[in-house]
Amino acid sequence: MDREPDSVPDAASQMSTGPVMLALSTFRQSDRAIDLAIERAAESGNLVVAYVADVNLARYLIGTDVGLYPELQRKCEEELLQEHEQQGREHVAAIRDRATAGGIEVATHLRVGRFALVCLEIAEKEKPALIVTTRSRRPTWVRRFFGSPVDHLTAHAGCPVVEA
Repeated sequence: MDREPDSVPDAASQMSTGPVMLALSTFRQSDRAIDLAIERAAESGNLVVAYVADVNLARYLIGTDVGLYPELQRKCEEELLQEHEQQGREHVAAIRDRATAGGIEVATHLRVGRFALVCLEIAEKEKPALIVTTRSRRPTWVRRFFGSPVDHLTAHAGCPVVEA
């Protein structure tokens, strides 16, 4: 069946063709998103958890004294990334355990990188029917100045993206 390029099937019609992908990161975490992803994944039986230890830490260090000392900022970012990666590992394991207890098959991806880019790579590989994510709590001016990774993900995902 041919579709017009701008036409996007609704989430319900795609649920049988691919897993639900939960996209979280260091700065994008939400119990509502996790609950929604697991609820939707129960319908398809498959969940992909993508967790990104976000390398865009400099955006969050703006306005701190660390930003004045590049060497200190680099060291702080390295230490923070290691810490965030470990926290992500624990977070992903808890989500996986919860979903598998509900009879859902789970694939997990934990990477260090830029949120939207990593999520798009995982989506290309996993072919999700739906992506569930949440926004960081950055100030509006920061989002306007630097752009929005969630907006980028939504624009390029190739499937519906739900924010919770």
